[in-house]
Amino acid sequence: MTSDIIAISGFGSVSPLGAHRKQIWENYSDCNHYLSHRDFNNHSYIAGSLHPDAENALQNLIKSFPRLKRLDRTALLAILASLKAVEDAKWNSAADPKTFINIGSSRGATELWEKFHTAFLADVNKETALLTSPLTTLGNVSSEVASFLSVDAVTMESSVTCSTALQAIANGMAWLKAGMAEKVLAGGTEAPITPFTFAQLEALGIYSKRNEDKFPCQPLSMDTKNENSFVLGEAAAVFALEKFNKEKNYYAVIESAGFSFERPPSATGIAEDGGVIYSAMKKAMAEMITEEPVDLILMHAPGTLKGDQAELNAIKRLFPENIPYCYSGKWKTGHTYAASAALNIELALYCLQQNEYPVFPYPSIIEQKNKCDIKKVMINAIGFGGNAACVILSLPLLFESKPHY
Repeated sequence: MTSDIIAISGFGSVSPLGAHRKQIWENYSDCNHYLSHRDFNNHSYIAGSLHPDAENALQNLIKSFPRLKRLDRTALLAILASLKAVEDAKWNSAADPKTFINIGSSRGATELWEKFHTAFLADVNKETALLTSPLTTLGNVSSEVASFLSVDAVTMESSVTCSTALQAIANGMAWLKAGMAEKVLAGGTEAPITPFTFAQLEALGIYSKRNEDKFPCQPLSMDTKNENSFVLGEAAAVFALEKFNKEKNYYAVIESAGFSFERPPSATGIAEDGGVIYSAMKKAMAEMITEEPVDLILMHAPGTLKGDQAELNAIKRLFPENIPYCYSGKWKTGHTYAASAALNIELALYCLQQNEYPVFPYPSIIEQKNKCDIKKVMINAIGFGGNAACVILSLPLLFESKPHY
């Protein structure tokens, strides 16, 4: 049985919550958000920019390796998070055989693409810079990570909107189970805080107008003011995956995954009953290896009224009698697109380690049940285009292995 079980042996992230393990958990645990004002398109937005310590870590990385300066911020975040994950897993990356890297992004090289395209439109000869194509190709994320780590790896990118990170991890699991890889780096990265991205969100009419509120983004809040409170953020989170071995220590076991698709009722929405995420959760539940129930659900819930309610409707349908504790951390970081589910996996690992439930700092529409010890966490993701994904993590002790604390 253990030959088909995949475990997390290391992880790393860079986000509005910071870049260091202790700092990140403290910031997950407090009642503060980590959003700030950003000015674009003659407008001031609230957004989840990198924590100053995380930004310093990123800039120090660039100073240490000047060749990285040419890369888009999306790839840079992935490199920094991957470096942390490999160090945490104690991998000797240069010597590891059969390594597979899949770090996905919804928008790819957003900042550079906008910069090059703006310059192209302004150029009378309609010419662009020499490296425009390679530097804005989505495929340069995982390949740049492999190059930085000096590992002879198979590299691949996933781009499945907000479900990207879970799709990348599931793909890595398949490679491990098939024997095509012995070690996998998988996760998501996104650096979408750019003028054109904000313009897109304005066009959708979902961006938060609560700039001066104590909590500008409020997923699943009682105080909705009958308006969306979506906020954009940037981040990357990457995980080192291996086949489970009872003799080793791990942070968690990836017990199961489920995926689904539906034709969305609108260009951006999901059905009111949340059928697509219901199906993904149901499939993940059916594939669970252990019998212990789900204790905590880390929802996709980005602060859009219809989307949040649809996901909650799906959860109530799947758990009609005893709904697990539910939470969305996007009020702290904003919605980081492809990195959002990866950040939820990171939060799940912290919750499993600390046996602590995260809390909303405002009244929630969810009636939270009595809390029990956290042994199993469900992570949801729903993306544009009608796709949904769900992954369930469990404590290693359920598989007779010591937790990697």
